[in-house]
Amino acid sequence: MPRPSNSPSKRIYFGPPPNAAVGDWFKLHDDLYAADVHRFRGQGISGTAEEGVDSIVASGGYAADRDEGDVVIYTAMGGAPSNGHITQDQELTGRNAGLVVNEREGLPIRFVRGLDIRSGKARGGYEYAGLYLVEEHWSSRTAQGHLMWQFRLVKDEGELIPDGVEVEIDEGMTELERAAARYITAQRRVRNTRAARKVKSLYGNLCQICREPVIVDSDGTLYSEGAHIQALGEPHCGPDVAANILCLCPNCHVRFDNGAILITDDFKVVDGFQHTFVRDLFVQRDRHRIRREFLQQHRSRWADRSQNL
Repeated sequence: MPRPSNSPSKRIYFGPPPNAAVGDWFKLHDDLYAADVHRFRGQGISGTAEEGVDSIVASGGYAADRDEGDVVIYTAMGGAPSNGHITQDQELTGRNAGLVVNEREGLPIRFVRGLDIRSGKARGGYEYAGLYLVEEHWSSRTAQGHLMWQFRLVKDEGELIPDGVEVEIDEGMTELERAAARYITAQRRVRNTRAARKVKSLYGNLCQICREPVIVDSDGTLYSEGAHIQALGEPHCGPDVAANILCLCPNCHVRFDNGAILITDDFKVVDGFQHTFVRDLFVQRDRHRIRREFLQQHRSRWADRSQNL
């Protein structure tokens, strides 16, 4: 639990605020602080690089931000913004790095929406919108050539489980454990669409990158995941078709989704940090026609590490 509201230094905590409910309205930033919704007075993001981010107050400071209600495209802090546009490269450090911790650990964020935003200020106060999860992050170059980092936040719907998905929820689970269970189940559903099953069957559940088998049963059963090259959903809007899916092991899937592995148009696997050749992507070209525009879109999401590929 957080420290009392009059404490000079409030401890980071994840989960719903003890003194507010979804939909509650607050006139000032100080009111959010007093209600333990947001721990930092006058700043839009609360957290650390090591522990993660526990709350965000969105006040329209960046032109690239998008708020669709249950889905938010959130621009990282920094970049010396001017009139909503960054004028310098952003860095994935500090609280920006903390958002990556949220993504990897499934930590929820208390999201506060500024109302009647004009000139970068919430003239109509603030609304506590609930808990959101960081689903993914990526980088891109602005029209002026500056590196920009963005995050896709998705509202945590609590007990609302997607249709057709079975999730075992124990009454003794913490909110974080419940969120993790839903996230993992939703990810498995995405990995097992009809198109994904087709691609995984084509490769016999053997990773197209490392070719290492993941054996999950005594009878030698192999496990793999269908990795979408151009990600599904906003803002990427990739299609769920075989030409946009790779058969990967969990390790390569995570590395690919996070830009640690990139694939060139001629199917060379490259280390995203060292820019070194790793190996050729194994492709059954006569039966699996991967479209190069999907590979190009994936690389464009990691503009900090995909130049000259």
